[in-house]
Amino acid sequence: MTTASSLQLPVAGPLRHGQLGLSMRAAETIPLGALLLAAGAAVVVLLLRYGWLRRRSTVIGVTAAVVAGVVLLGMTVTGNDDRAQTATTPGVPLVQQVELSGKQVPVVVVPNRPGFNLVGIGEAQASAGLSPDALAAGTLRPGSSRSWVGVELPEGASTLYVSAGARNGSLKVDTGSAGGPAAALRGADGPECAGAAVGAVLAGRDEPLEACPADRLTAQDASALRAIVHFLAERGEPAIALVEDGSARSRSAAAQVRAAAARKKMKVTAPGKARRPVVIVSGWAGAETVLRAVDDAGMVARGTYLAPWLLSPDLLTSSAGQVVALRYAPRDAAPNAYLSALSRRLPGELPSAAGYEAWAAERGEEPGSPVRLFAASEVNVPGMPAHEHKGAEWLPGGMIIPVSAPLRL
Repeated sequence: MTTASSLQLPVAGPLRHGQLGLSMRAAETIPLGALLLAAGAAVVVLLLRYGWLRRRSTVIGVTAAVVAGVVLLGMTVTGNDDRAQTATTPGVPLVQQVELSGKQVPVVVVPNRPGFNLVGIGEAQASAGLSPDALAAGTLRPGSSRSWVGVELPEGASTLYVSAGARNGSLKVDTGSAGGPAAALRGADGPECAGAAVGAVLAGRDEPLEACPADRLTAQDASALRAIVHFLAERGEPAIALVEDGSARSRSAAAQVRAAAARKKMKVTAPGKARRPVVIVSGWAGAETVLRAVDDAGMVARGTYLAPWLLSPDLLTSSAGQVVALRYAPRDAAPNAYLSALSRRLPGELPSAAGYEAWAAERGEEPGSPVRLFAASEVNVPGMPAHEHKGAEWLPGGMIIPVSAPLRL
């Protein structure tokens, strides 16, 4: 096994392999299927007991019909368990498969309200717009595998045209009448906001998007950042380097880090030539820039400590000694259920902390475990071919494992 992180921390214990079992969705479906099958068997027994089934061929036919009915009903229930919207609701973020010259391509439109909208297309070199003759080219953004296009949508119903390569298509949108949170969507934190909107929609939310994760710092994330500072102080670190940006969340997070460091008599600086732990509280774009610099030896660091919202496959693949503070284990059942829902509706999309937390909040399953530090670990077994996974993964070709005990707040 080779580890993407060069930071040496005591591993808290063995991984809980039981967490790799059935997803919550599958676990919820099995008992219902068993009840339906039992009910069908009981009907067949009663028919036999009272002599209503006498011929062997008739018994076999009725039994087969019962089993088929159970399977079909189970498929219907399983499909509905996704809790996702099946119809376009005006003013609600849109998650839809669009046919582009015979190929189904996932497309998201956030916030799907009048004014500026961020359109995410599950293809490289894609474009979108209100006229097939005037499409704006999409760009790849940190933390996401989609092409992102900013489109000004009118009030009410309209047609959005999408193109990828030589394939073309369109979809109907209805933005309603009220505007949305365009400021955060226009900036570097737009794809993270779209990911949160998608996560909520996958869990069944059918209401307009009112805010983005970068608009404010949550109490849970603030306590996780204070725990990182306390952890570093206990390790005897005299100073930390802090990376922030101009978002409201990042400014509040930086203030939390500075206050916690002051209580521990630790110095806080910008990243520079001094080798010290780097705490990153920026958004995805700023974090990617810093991690790439550390990986390329353009910046020195004694490990990089990521804020909870920076859990993203794109930010874990470099060798920058990164660890992330989380209140949940990415291998647990609930995060895996989110991955399954994401793969079903948006094949190929990368998961994110924002998407998972919005999905969990909509389902009333917000994580409440103690904060721990997690690191990325790539798994390479000599002589064994790389495992090819079809669905969404937190770290393709690797694992995210705990490297600390629960942290003191």
